[in-house]
Amino acid sequence: MRAFFVFLIILCASIRAFSQEPDTTQAHAATPADTAAVSAAAPDSTRMPVAVQEDTLETTTPEAVAPEAAPEPKKSEWKITHLVRLNLSQTAYFYWSAGGDNSWATNTFYTFTANYKNANWAWDTKFDTEYGLVYIEPAVAPEDFSWWKNWKKNADKIQISTTFGYTQNSRLYYSFLGEFKTQYSPDKFRGNYSSVFMAPGYLNMGLGADYKRTEEWLLFGILPMKDFTAFMSPFTARFTFVLNDALSQAGAFGVESGNRVKEQMGMAAKVSFKTRPAENVQISTTLNLFTPYEDKFLNFVVAWDAVVAMKVNKYLSTTLNTSLQYDEKIDAVRRDGTSLGKPRVQFKELLGVGIAYAF
Repeated sequence: MRAFFVFLIILCASIRAFSQEPDTTQAHAATPADTAAVSAAAPDSTRMPVAVQEDTLETTTPEAVAPEAAPEPKKSEWKITHLVRLNLSQTAYFYWSAGGDNSWATNTFYTFTANYKNANWAWDTKFDTEYGLVYIEPAVAPEDFSWWKNWKKNADKIQISTTFGYTQNSRLYYSFLGEFKTQYSPDKFRGNYSSVFMAPGYLNMGLGADYKRTEEWLLFGILPMKDFTAFMSPFTARFTFVLNDALSQAGAFGVESGNRVKEQMGMAAKVSFKTRPAENVQISTTLNLFTPYEDKFLNFVVAWDAVVAMKVNKYLSTTLNTSLQYDEKIDAVRRDGTSLGKPRVQFKELLGVGIAYAF
């Protein structure tokens, strides 16, 4: 029992001792004598009141660092475009006393362009194709499936061109130009083939200078122009292919009878541009010229294509396609398939309303 009371007294004393806070003010306060002793013992350079030392301390805070701006995305050196157009037309007669034939026509156009440009190099490629059919309904409907024979083509073209050039300034390029042109399917006049795939086929390759002005500018301060190019080549090789035996034997398209290929060396020029005479009207045109050195120099072979697009809304448009050709080695042909025996200016025109989509 005595031991219990002793333990209880010791426990209470311990609790009281821990519950009392120590007097730190007296424990840590420096006496004047202590301060004088320290000052006397310290060197002269360090004899400075503590308060002065605290005032001379400078607090530095880290400067706010502005976040780095996100790098701008690198502009692509390639520009690729697609244009698809589908034109439809139809003519119908019901008890029309003046007479006429019902007809339907469809034309499909596709244009692909790929343009590469950096500080010194440029590479422009264009693939242009079209195909069209027209159907004239006979007065008496056939009983079998021979009606498909009444479909005739009214447009047929495959054309690829590419220009690769180097420049030391912004507009004049030393360039190589290559062009190829033919058609898809055969065409007939009175049962005889007038053209087939690669009969004719044309391949041009030349070295020269190419002047480019891609930005929009005003011609004579009036007409807005865009994507203007003018190529001039004093060294151009032109190949004409007639890979059909019947047409080759007939000496068609300027090829000597029995030959399949005709080679010519000469001078060539090509000019193309786009213009917008009105807000919803755009004209694109390309003119190709070639004259051979060895035979009648400056008698030019001419190929001039133009497209007039009149936009109705985002998807609907009216288009006028024209093609003009002249080659003194090619005799003109009448509508019935007979030859005129001499060259003439050839002209083709297609007008239609349809759907146009660019991407």
